[in-house]
Amino acid sequence: MVSMSTLYQELEQLSQGLLFISESEYPLEPFTLPAGATAQDASGFLQALGQSGQPVEEVTLAHFFRNMVRTSEGDAVQQENAQKFTALQQWLEKNLQDVKVYRLGQTQVQAYVVGQAQDKTWLGLKTTLIET
Repeated sequence: MVSMSTLYQELEQLSQGLLFISESEYPLEPFTLPAGATAQDASGFLQALGQSGQPVEEVTLAHFFRNMVRTSEGDAVQQENAQKFTALQQWLEKNLQDVKVYRLGQTQVQAYVVGQAQDKTWLGLKTTLIET
């Protein structure tokens, strides 16, 4: 079984230098939930963050990364980033179970990609999206 710290380090390496582009650019930061916490559903996840009562939207991983993995002809930097995001998405799908994406807030959205490791701990990535 792969340890949580190994998974966390791999996630750190895969997300290093990647910026999630919305109306602004924010880095992807690895995070873990406290022991015993769950992200099985939105209310459990909010409770784990200590943010109950926030509006939450759940989207699929594919939907969340859809603009990041799209390649455009002739833009080498964008193609390289698309490859990195594709590798990151594949890593998340391979190494974590029940991967979910939770979006908290309206204009300044806190986005969390979270899944469960084999040892039942929850980890993932968080970023900020600006959507006006």
